[in-house]
Amino acid sequence: MKSLNTSPDRAAHASDALRLIACLAALTGLFFAGTAYGIDPNRAISQYVRDRWGTERGFPKGPVYAITQTQDGYLWIGTEAGLLRFDGLNFRLIKDDSGAFTIGSVLGLAPDKDGSLWIRLQDLSIVRYRNGVFENPSSNPDSVINISAMSSASDGEVLVSKMEDGAFAFRSGGFQRLASAADLPRSPVTSLTQTPNGDVWMGTRDAGLFRFSSSKALSLRQGLPDLKVNCLLVDGNQGLWVGTDNGIVRWNGDQLTTAGVPGSLNRFQALVMARDRDANIWVGTDSRGLLRLNSSGVAALHESDGVSRGAVTALFEDREGNLWIGGADGIERLRDSAFVTYSSAEGLPTDGSNPVFIDSENRMWFPPVAGGLWWVKDERHGRVTNDGLDRDIVYSIAGGRGELWVGRQRGGLTQLRFQGGSITAKTYTQADGLAQNSVYSVYLARDGTVWAGTLSAGLSMLRDGRFKNFTIADGLPSNTVASIGRHHVVRDAQRFELTVKGSLGGLYA
Repeated sequence: MKSLNTSPDRAAHASDALRLIACLAALTGLFFAGTAYGIDPNRAISQYVRDRWGTERGFPKGPVYAITQTQDGYLWIGTEAGLLRFDGLNFRLIKDDSGAFTIGSVLGLAPDKDGSLWIRLQDLSIVRYRNGVFENPSSNPDSVINISAMSSASDGEVLVSKMEDGAFAFRSGGFQRLASAADLPRSPVTSLTQTPNGDVWMGTRDAGLFRFSSSKALSLRQGLPDLKVNCLLVDGNQGLWVGTDNGIVRWNGDQLTTAGVPGSLNRFQALVMARDRDANIWVGTDSRGLLRLNSSGVAALHESDGVSRGAVTALFEDREGNLWIGGADGIERLRDSAFVTYSSAEGLPTDGSNPVFIDSENRMWFPPVAGGLWWVKDERHGRVTNDGLDRDIVYSIAGGRGELWVGRQRGGLTQLRFQGGSITAKTYTQADGLAQNSVYSVYLARDGTVWAGTLSAGLSMLRDGRFKNFTIADGLPSNTVASIGRHHVVRDAQRFELTVKGSLGGLYA
């Protein structure tokens, strides 16, 4: 076997190779999305995996204004410090080595269909970054200055709005006018987008919203909660979400409306919005952190969750379905994981213990160590207080359609039934024929028979409202029954064998 060469040059090359491998591994998550999924809308917002990059991880100090991704998979971040490229491990500040352009604070980013990156700078000019070189996208220097807003068009081109000059699309190597300044008020355009039907939308600083369709301009003020429009988000062929200084409304194709918009999305400053592939609407706010709107309602991720501290100023969904969040001091990422965690962030006790049971309606049941019984379904949860269950420890759970059987430390055997959204309870104790009030294990057979294994008094069978008990005198190897399970049918369709695990170990049938 050849020995490893550990000379300084070889060691340096090996170190470089290891860094390259680590970088490629990190880039895999950014570059490839063949089996990508979005962020599960059925999870509580606190159940996503959260990663954060601040100054302690190489992010330059200062706020984030824009985030996007180019065809090569790199994540690009517009910041007060300039243009950053992120490869999954490291941030690189991209500067113009030729000296032709000064890349200062970056306010906007827009990739085009050719793979170039358009950059809107704080001095209201735009430049294009293509093949590693900064360039002026137009031979006319006046066409790339006084740019108040920029976005990607529905056809993959780039839209810009020029101060006191209207709206333009960059096509065939030049800027094509879409709307004349004569159709606009003397108010800076703060947001710009295009719906798939070709309509161009512009939000202004203090004159409301404008739509340009077939060269006709339409001023829209009725229904706006505020005349300052900060962000626009396309929703379908004609739909549009409008974020203002005083909440959110939606254009439904005919009018601006709050129909379907929860009241909690009013009276705050909406700074930025994004729509992911699972139809979650994400809203970055000035004071309420990050909000998510879907069919389940509105959920918020606050500063107390360790994410989205202060104002959220940039949002972007990458090709893998991860959500990137820009704020005052770095970027964060929300993503799904293979496992879902239920904890105090969802209002649940954190000392959950065995057993865990999923019923026929996909509710998850679990008992805390200190006692009681809780259920979780989607983003809702609750606890059961019937028949003193909140004051008893649950040892075991079994169930069938519309019912649950609970074995308790002191309270015997309780049946829970679900009817019309309410829960009713019936509890069986020694007074009803149960072998012992400490029920260690429960099993519900297909024929409706309930088997209850006790802590020290054997096994009880409940059928047709009557108990029959079995102990070591009837052949049980132990009066402590730790678990019960069904064995395969071996004789005929009317009979089955019960497998019981006793305190002495082993299985008994």
